[in-house]
Amino acid sequence: MADIKTPQEKYVCTLSPALQKKAETELNEKSAWRDRDIQALRDMISARPDLNARTDDGFLLRFLRARKFDYDRAFKLLENYYQVRANTPEIFEKFLPSAITHVLDKSIVTALPGRDKEGRKLLIFRPGKWDPAAWPIYDNARTLILSMEKVIEDEETQVNGLMVIMEASGLTANHAYHIGPRYASTMTNIIQEAFPARIKGMHFVNESAVLDGIFAVIRPFMKEKLKQRIRMHGNVYETLHALTGNEVLPTELGGDGGPLEEMAKEWKEKLQSYEDVMVESNKFGMLKMGELGKSLVGDATMAGMVGSFRKLNTD
Repeated sequence: MADIKTPQEKYVCTLSPALQKKAETELNEKSAWRDRDIQALRDMISARPDLNARTDDGFLLRFLRARKFDYDRAFKLLENYYQVRANTPEIFEKFLPSAITHVLDKSIVTALPGRDKEGRKLLIFRPGKWDPAAWPIYDNARTLILSMEKVIEDEETQVNGLMVIMEASGLTANHAYHIGPRYASTMTNIIQEAFPARIKGMHFVNESAVLDGIFAVIRPFMKEKLKQRIRMHGNVYETLHALTGNEVLPTELGGDGGPLEEMAKEWKEKLQSYEDVMVESNKFGMLKMGELGKSLVGDATMAGMVGSFRKLNTD
């Protein structure tokens, strides 16, 4: 796994004054304390030689913002973030844009360009376009989470949050068959406990009775907070427009943003350009018991690994 001894690049805030004020009000973020807060989280990581985490300022800020600068909760989120990657190879073993080209080609996951009227980033998920005979359901999950990874890089998204819109036309009993308790548990755990984002809503359009069966599997794993952020719109898009505005939405959802297929092509290109970033990011993670005495390339002893953590540049 990657070595984290390299000195970190200093964080430079790119938030507008209005968003800085929002971050202070809603997330307890104070510019005068930001360096201290980042270092506190970095120190908690350094005390865990089994956790080989990224420690750059921008990355750690995602977790602090997602948990309103509560150190303990932010660290737990970061720990969960890496633990779920170790425990779920179905999603994270090939966690790269190059491994999901087939899903992107079907426009199953698209991050819309621009933002809604509240500054949130919108992702459209179209599971009905998936052919269960063509690839496993976890490839769809990998695509959704990779897309979330990309959009959460933007500080504006970290503050304003994101929403997922499931366009449910085409869903059949065959699709529902593949959504078992393990898949439901894994995905709800990632969204609720293991990803550094403010999930501001999950909206469903063009849903059918099939969705009732899917929710019967998923609902037991949802916390009340997530349940309260779910909205069903059917094919009455005006209720969605009232929340997001029309400008960002595609034509297919009654918006003014243009054809969804064109948006999907643009998103595929953006996500594919993210390959090198994810190759580097994937070098970090939880060390397994057998790896505590050596790195994945076999050249680090346990003492050396602990020493690496102790010698972190914290200036």
